[in-house]
Parts: sequence; structure tokens; C-alpha cells
Amino acid sequence: MESLTLLIYGINIPPHKHLHKLANKFINRFMKVRQTIDFTDEHYYEVIVEEQSLISAQRNYITAPIIPVHKNYLQNLLKVYSNLNATVTLCTEEHEHPLVCFNDIEYEGYCYYELNSDKKILFFGVLDTKHVILLPKQSNPEKLMLEYIKTHFETLHN
Repeated sequence: MESLTLLIYGINIPPHKHLHKLANKFINRFMKVRQTIDFTDEHYYEVIVEEQSLISAQRNYITAPIIPVHKNYLQNLLKVYSNLNATVTLCTEEHEHPLVCFNDIEYEGYCYYELNSDKKILFFGVLDTKHVILLPKQSNPEKLMLEYIKTHFETLHN
């Protein structure tokens, strides 16, 4: 199975229980189909549900749901999760972990690559605030993080 990431981000992400309940509906459907004679892994994606909360009080981490979904039903999965009160996008499994040091403080980011797009989504935290920046795939996230931090340093640390 080819792997994808379903990225959910925002300030009002639903509770983990709700996200897992949605995932279980797709997993149960997969388990039924898996028993049939014409089943093959090649027709399915393995979709890892990841979240990035943009509020200062981070949620407790739990294991991300992994949803096997038929390639023909990928848009249905996206439609179901898009009804949540958050931003939802499909991304490749490939990602980056940019690291920047400024004024003896280390800042770490997480960068997702949108599927079928030339954009990536960069998340990084400064103190208790998480920031998100959309940028072209070919751009340098470390450079952009550093520019952002330099520009906003006084405001971010006061």
C-alpha cells in the first residue's frame, strides 16, 4: 500500500475520540472487503491521520489512526474529514524537519508536502504559540523560519 498523510490543523480540532471513530468506519469497511477473493493491497492507500493544533495548550499525543482506503474512495475520505471544524489536506508521506538557531534559541519545524500540489505547509513553535506558513515546495523552510523569527522576535518574546 502506498502511504499518504491526512493532515488536520487549526485551533478547533475535534477530540481524538471523534477522529478515531471516523477512522474506524473506514477501517471496518476495509476489513470486510479484505475477506473477498479479489482483494489486493495495490488498490489501497494507507492514510495516516496527523494533526497540528494551533493553540498554545497542546493536546496529549496519541497514536495517529492509520486508515486503509481504496484509491477510488480517497475523495470520500477527504470529504468526510473536511466536514470537521479544521483545515484538512492530503499530503505525501515525505516531509522535512527544519531546524533554526537564533539568539541562542533553537526552533524546530515540521514541513508537510501537499499531494498533487507545489506547496508545502510549515509548522513551528515559538514559546507557546504555533505558527503555520504555506510556501512553495522548492523554497527553503529554514531560511523562511529564520526570516519570520527575526522579523517577529521582539513580539514573540514579549
